[in-house]
Amino acid sequence: MLRKRICRIFAVAALVFFATACSDQRQGGTTAKEYYERAFTFAQAGNIQEAINLYTLAVEKDPEFTDAYYNRGVMHFFLREYKEAIEDLNRVIEKSPDHVMAYASRGSIYDKIGDAQRALSDYRKAAQLGDKDVQEHLRSKGISWQ
Repeated sequence: MLRKRICRIFAVAALVFFATACSDQRQGGTTAKEYYERAFTFAQAGNIQEAINLYTLAVEKDPEFTDAYYNRGVMHFFLREYKEAIEDLNRVIEKSPDHVMAYASRGSIYDKIGDAQRALSDYRKAAQLGDKDVQEHLRSKGISWQ
């Protein structure tokens, strides 16, 4: 009798575990951080589009994940998808106004597309936030950032 009861308990526990596992997969049991880490691996391997896809899943899971937006923006830049890159960097700056690399990167994009005024504005902000490379770049052109 006890043996039957234990078998039933294990059977029920197995069914509950299986149902939960299936449910997690349907609801996307992978975390934003796990998507982010996988995306980073793909980016390092040069598979930019797959990295973008995974960064997108990360921000869908966690809309406040600024590093995923930032890295996705950088990936868009590599693919010359400047509008998308700027949109992602704008999100980063909205969520984290002191994100120095977002200003420097967005400045580079504006520079690339010929919007010198916006590029200079972003470079100045990055320099004010302490980006030494941007400070040196502005200094070499005789431009103040203070």
